[in-house]
Amino acid sequence: MGKNEPVVAFVTAVLIVTAAVGAVSLSSSPLPPFTESTTTTTETISCPTLNSTQASGNSTVRPPNFGPLLGNLSALSFVESIYSAGGNIAVSASLFVLNRSFTGPRPLYLVNVTLNEFSTLGGNQTQMGSVQGRVASNGTMISVERSSGTSVLTDQLTTSPLEFFQTFASVNSTASSYTLHRVNSTVATIGSTRMIVTNYEIPTLVAVELLEGCGSGASTHSMVAIVSNGTIQAGRVPGTDFTLITLISESYAFQYNSTSPTSIPPASISEKVTSFGVG
Repeated sequence: MGKNEPVVAFVTAVLIVTAAVGAVSLSSSPLPPFTESTTTTTETISCPTLNSTQASGNSTVRPPNFGPLLGNLSALSFVESIYSAGGNIAVSASLFVLNRSFTGPRPLYLVNVTLNEFSTLGGNQTQMGSVQGRVASNGTMISVERSSGTSVLTDQLTTSPLEFFQTFASVNSTASSYTLHRVNSTVATIGSTRMIVTNYEIPTLVAVELLEGCGSGASTHSMVAIVSNGTIQAGRVPGTDFTLITLISESYAFQYNSTSPTSIPPASISEKVTSFGVG
């Protein structure tokens, strides 16, 4: 197994499940009595494209719309912490919107994305990547102006520069399959900005991933990810109509069938916005 493969495998599995967690709806209606619930989604993934979004069953995962985020914010920084028995990952990421163009057939945004990652999975690893280029509202890179850093990160950023920011793209970035439970509201200070935020609980999510056989002799295997103890904090960015997720945390447990070639230990994950700019 290569040096970066434990990190890639772990982050790939987490991103798949996080995309499913993104299917939420913030309800402003009167609160009904809260009952713990479980939502199940199923997705089939074909080898070798582990980040495929081919779906079956009741999966409703679709690429997020980054337009509201890129149109309202000039900058966004966050930190992500992943803790597991197999090792930890610490990520800090920054997004700057340098220019917006609405003259062509679709909006284009000139962005600069910087990512720093430290991991103890498979040994201590420190990686940095940075890319500047034009992206569309769906996060697709249209043109790259420059990039630098560790090749595994720069390759990922030049292909999907906004992938690490999809948690913050929109609270309704995918079709809603369940409603969050509102807990309370408070005032938070994020960077130099004070804003009203609301805290929500996430129902337990069971995500079933079916991976088709890879190579000769490999049979189909499956992964079941159970996401629990989930919380989301979100609030309207002052001076805009954009609602930003400012904090999300959850616990993951992974189960595999006997033919699976990999194993991922339980983990807890949190992503927190540390600063943002409007305009």
